Amino acid sequence: MNGKWYPTVCYQCKAECAIEARIVDGRVTEVRGNPKFRGKACVKGMAGVTLQYSKDRLNKPLKRVGERGEGKFAEISWAEALDTIEDKLRSLYDRGEAHKLTYSFFPHSLTDPKWHFLNAYGGYINTGLPHCDSAKIVSQIKCWGGIPNHHIPPAWFTMPKDGIMLLAGRHAFGCLDDAVAPRDILEAKDRGAKLIVVDPIFSPDAAKADWWIPIKPSGDTALFLGMINYLIANDLYDKKFVEEWVREGDFEKVKAHVKPMTPEAMSRICDVPARDIVKLAEMCAAAPAVGVDGFKSIMLGQALDYGHAWAIFLAITGNIDNPGGQPLPDLTPLSPVTPLPKGPAPLHDKGFHRTGPNRDKFAKYSFILEPTWYETQAIKDDGLKILMVTEANPALTEMGSREWQKAVCMKDKNGNHKLEFLLNTDIMLSETGKFADIVLPDQTHFERWELLYMPWWYNFGHGVLLRQPLVDPPGEARHSNTVFIELGKRMFPEYFQFKDDVAYYDIQLGGLGLSVKKLQEMGGRWSPGTLGFHKYREKGFGTPSKKIHLYWEDLEDIGQALPRNILAPEYDADVEKYPFIMVSYRRIHINGTGPWSVNNAQLRDPASGQPTNPAIINTAAAGRLGIKDGDTVTISSRTGSVTTPVKLTEHIRPDCIGLMHGFGASVGRVGAGAGVNDNDLIPDAGSHLHWQDLVGGEAHVSTRVRISK
Repeated sequence: MNGKWYPTVCYQCKAECAIEARIVDGRVTEVRGNPKFRGKACVKGMAGVTLQYSKDRLNKPLKRVGERGEGKFAEISWAEALDTIEDKLRSLYDRGEAHKLTYSFFPHSLTDPKWHFLNAYGGYINTGLPHCDSAKIVSQIKCWGGIPNHHIPPAWFTMPKDGIMLLAGRHAFGCLDDAVAPRDILEAKDRGAKLIVVDPIFSPDAAKADWWIPIKPSGDTALFLGMINYLIANDLYDKKFVEEWVREGDFEKVKAHVKPMTPEAMSRICDVPARDIVKLAEMCAAAPAVGVDGFKSIMLGQALDYGHAWAIFLAITGNIDNPGGQPLPDLTPLSPVTPLPKGPAPLHDKGFHRTGPNRDKFAKYSFILEPTWYETQAIKDDGLKILMVTEANPALTEMGSREWQKAVCMKDKNGNHKLEFLLNTDIMLSETGKFADIVLPDQTHFERWELLYMPWWYNFGHGVLLRQPLVDPPGEARHSNTVFIELGKRMFPEYFQFKDDVAYYDIQLGGLGLSVKKLQEMGGRWSPGTLGFHKYREKGFGTPSKKIHLYWEDLEDIGQALPRNILAPEYDADVEKYPFIMVSYRRIHINGTGPWSVNNAQLRDPASGQPTNPAIINTAAAGRLGIKDGDTVTISSRTGSVTTPVKLTEHIRPDCIGLMHGFGASVGRVGAGAGVNDNDLIPDAGSHLHWQDLVGGEAHVSTRVRISK
């Protein structure tokens, strides 16, 4: 492996782009996009080289020797670490409380052996989805069925001339999709497509757009409902598609529901001029295709309502499974690893949000996974006893993160922690690791095997991708997948009869006539080579009627059978006391709160990276408060406060304050002390349920605040 380029898959963020790494004398020296797979690499991907050789890499397992949160550890052997983990797992399992175990990791591959273990054990997975794009997933499953895709944005490379690319709070140029997304969007613009960005902040996407619409936070549902009203009232909807593919009676219910929701009425809610709502609706009606991407929409408050309105808009304009519109990709036919553990009940009859005191409030909602934002309350309510965390960082990521930190340290009347055991595996110590009982040294994407199988990939040409080890890991680092294969062999040998991770992947690939070795020889990718459109014409949609369901009978009795046009109630409360809305946003250098980007020296570099996150405030608004550029201010919400410098700009609405996400860590020689954590301001379900998330899924990354010099 000297001086050559090898195909693998990046993991500097959740997009997981196809890359090539150059290996010289056993070291990674350079990263680039894999040209055979349309690949590109962003700055985060290229900074993987810096991360690989960070002095903060963990080398041996650690055991907590101080109080939780003190960050005091002693090195231990792998034998002691595995024995300790097994003892804790068996104790909970033998008590009949396996459902009180939750594993928090990003489900970036349905092939993950950790899922196999979790299903055998009977615990649950949680992830960032419920405040990421769970609402979109639920909405699209309810409307047209299908698999619970994480995120399937439009295939921008298929957008025809004169098509509309509508980014609603979406930061595609921050590479949250794939590093190829900016290129594909700009090439579509070159073909004559229009880029429209709906966002309270003038983002890099807005800078490239044909039209920036600075919407009021949480106003996106009203915006789409206003367009739906106009399209229907003026017969601009796709009549043929609606007649053939929308379930009988649903369109009439939508039509009656939106009749009072005129552009003028919705303008008063979303603060977008009525003439602009009309103009956008007419542009979309005239376009050969419209693609909408909202994913982690930064202004969302009522996420399920928004996802529903968005789905209705796509349906009545006929932009589902068409070039440039909303794709419905097929699953790659991988083989199951048998015997297959049954796993928890698919409707979540257990898990902390189904067994706790608030279970009746959750009963109507189809959360795809255990909601992370309720983790804190679950600990307090004794519904969560073991929490395992891999490649995630809830101590910083969670809304109301300070409340999470308090909860994991809470003790019962006997002096025992209410959360009995916290395991963290990562490549370096994170904020979450600081609170863990055991910390295991993980391997990077340059050091491990992994079969990646994601129907939600942005780059739809990927059916299966192979991540392969190219260099040796430091010290005794082991990939978390192999750790849980070992634990599975100890605890559930009937389900773990394969030798190792490669043997596990070989079984899954067998149905395709492949193996890991063959996949390597093919360059690390298997793909059907096509995306395919209009598949519903042959087999219908994935709903019981095989047609699109715009009306949700199961939410009828709680008033959500059709989307509500309201702002998030939080934004209408205490307006005088908290006159600004703090909006969390992301940029290309810092994608999340994990140490992979937070503690990366290259991404934090003052000249070429993002060293800190001053609050941004509109110049006019700052002038009224006597605040000058560079002043230090305190931003306070109902649940917390931060003190930070400010940067004045015209690139944000005057009623908003912006804070970049991914800062505020207290560990790591690069990340510690840099910037402030936006989640300190955002209320979470660990402190109350007044507004938070009882709408079926949430992307709650903003809140009302006040600012003082």
